[in-house]
Amino acid sequence: MSESINNIVDITYLTQENAKFTLSENGFLQLTATVKIPKNMSDLDDESEEENVPKEFYFERVFLHRSFPFDNPNEYIAVSGNFPKTEKELEKEREEKEKKEKEEREKKEKEALEAKEKGEEVKEENKTEEKKDIPKENTTSLGDLKEIGIIKNIKVFSVTEQKYIDDELNRKYFVPVIESIYSVKERYGYAYCDVKTNIGRIKFTVHDAHRNIIKATSDRILIADVNGNRYEITSLRAFDTRSMRKIELYL
Repeated sequence: MSESINNIVDITYLTQENAKFTLSENGFLQLTATVKIPKNMSDLDDESEEENVPKEFYFERVFLHRSFPFDNPNEYIAVSGNFPKTEKELEKEREEKEKKEKEEREKKEKEALEAKEKGEEVKEENKTEEKKDIPKENTTSLGDLKEIGIIKNIKVFSVTEQKYIDDELNRKYFVPVIESIYSVKERYGYAYCDVKTNIGRIKFTVHDAHRNIIKATSDRILIADVNGNRYEITSLRAFDTRSMRKIELYL
């Protein structure tokens, strides 16, 4: 059954044998991995199996996503990054660029000819100024991210690599723990919260509290504020009576 599923979804598991995690000078998680280019990349539809063999790729930055953030936070971690463009993609881009440049030239030549026939003066364009206005290509677009592979368990990597992965996950999934609630004031569909957390006193606003204050379990609460930040109450049973009264209205 497990082999059938793997064949259908074509899962690549990252291990010490095919992957090496490092840190950049700026503290970004990097990866060198020997993997296949994802089949869903546009120019691989007609590529033979022989051409799509595992190759070594270097990813300047990778992004992690927990499949089971509550039950198994260190297992089945999806790793995504920007694959380098293939030769077919680069060739297609070159062809499109040449086609566009040709159309622009033909358009300008036509406009110049029409202006000449009308006896109008044709102005020379300042190419230097044009170049200054050309925006640089964004090579770090998150929209280009593709799944590189899955980490079954971070413990398969060295202690140093485990720390890199764990630190990255903690940054992404950082959630202050609410220890007590000073006040919750509701006005026009917004709840203004003043709480004590494990990192200090925080004030935040929750829109539509009944939707954004969620029971992860019967005893654990997750809260999302209007800015997308998340907060956690690890145990309602451990909450003091005063704080419990302020939150129970939304549960």
